[in-house]
Amino acid sequence: MSELVFVKLGGSLITDKTKPFTARMGVIKRLAKEIHEAKQGGKLKLLVGHGGGSFPHVPAKKYQVHKGVISPETYRGIAEVQDAASKLNRIVVESLIEAGENAVSVQPSACAVASEGRIIHFDVRPLRKMLSENLLPVPYGDVVVDLKRGCSILSTEVIFDYLARKFKPSRIVLAGVTDGVFTSDPQLSEKAERIPEITPANFDSVRASLAGSHGIDVTGGMLHKVEILLGLAEFGIPSNVINGLEEGNLKNALLGKKVGTVIHK
Repeated sequence: MSELVFVKLGGSLITDKTKPFTARMGVIKRLAKEIHEAKQGGKLKLLVGHGGGSFPHVPAKKYQVHKGVISPETYRGIAEVQDAASKLNRIVVESLIEAGENAVSVQPSACAVASEGRIIHFDVRPLRKMLSENLLPVPYGDVVVDLKRGCSILSTEVIFDYLARKFKPSRIVLAGVTDGVFTSDPQLSEKAERIPEITPANFDSVRASLAGSHGIDVTGGMLHKVEILLGLAEFGIPSNVINGLEEGNLKNALLGKKVGTVIHK
């Protein structure tokens, strides 16, 4: 029986977040290849999600879409955010197809409803069928309708939090641009130290260290990610935060090798 693993390709990893609408094509294609190679043994079933990076974050910040519908201009922002997020998704899906995977886009804005930024409904029936067949579903961070705010931006972690409780993957792998979770931003401080593991027992001591992401990010940064992953760890689903820029790391993590920071209970 195949092991179900959720994979997230971070927005900072697959785009240059300091340059609007700039995909790192070489990185994306290599990651797609590593995903395909890891699956060759036939023991893995994957759901691959990804962040938006420099694609939807730019119009989201311009129109303040993460605050909900706050003006008539917000609706233009919703349209531009959804369009930008879907463009990056097509790049990721096409790269996975080229690598040999039967990747299929899953558009959250078409199947999810939120309230106060929390998912209250996500039609998982297509996903369930995809995972039972030889298909690789690829959801992504997106803007969705919100019954209270008018709209919400759902990060991939929020989507994974909801879907993981439905599908119960054995583990989650998050690929970013650092060798795990650090005491401070390793891109800004030479004194930053990697935290090998995070559990509910030591989270209070590392909480203050978790800073926001490098570049534009309207979805909460590293602290937001770790809090969600800790909740899933307590639900029985451990996570692994790795450096996707290091060739072979994603493949090794998918094959169960120890890489990066482990978040568990």
